[in-house]
Amino acid sequence: MYAQKITRVYIVDDHQMVIDGLLSLLQSTDSVTVVGFTDRPLLVLDELKRIPTDLLITDISMPLLNGIALTRLVKAQFPNIKIMCLSMYADTISINEMKDAGADGYIFKNTGKQQLIDALDCIALNGTYFSEALNNDINPQNEDVTNEKLTSREIEVLKLIEKEYNNKQISNELFISQRTVETHRKNIFRKTNTQNVIGLLKYAYNHHII
Repeated sequence: MYAQKITRVYIVDDHQMVIDGLLSLLQSTDSVTVVGFTDRPLLVLDELKRIPTDLLITDISMPLLNGIALTRLVKAQFPNIKIMCLSMYADTISINEMKDAGADGYIFKNTGKQQLIDALDCIALNGTYFSEALNNDINPQNEDVTNEKLTSREIEVLKLIEKEYNNKQISNELFISQRTVETHRKNIFRKTNTQNVIGLLKYAYNHHII
């Protein structure tokens, strides 16, 4: 019988509490060993040069270098490293951007230990793993489209709109394309049933969104 190959995992998340939680979950897992971690995404590329790594776990929303941009850079420099996104974002735009960047998997931060391990094992075996819950969260059945909740990314965009950022500035701040910013804007106005920025901000204040 051949010994099971152990997947060498590196973790990047700007919240140390998330990193500590993952370390706690994975420390007793036979198929995985954590070889490194950081809460500073700008350090990841240098870390991967010196630490042999099979799989990178990354968040999306991180300062200075978000998970989408990081995924592109890692895939360009280390094409053999698998990447799994662990995020709170459930909107189709974020998920598709991670896929386009080259991510091999995507699961939510409220995922249980067993699903996390299953995802890591699946990706390590040259597969992909996108949580089954994604479809339900992205396209919930019987949802009243006139009363849709804003996603976390849309709220980020809304907060920057409040600061009078234009599309280019929002794009640079969130490391997303201007076209994606425009899509977020359209979705925000549609979901809030508002026609202009003044109406949008009034809605946001009244509903304690910002």
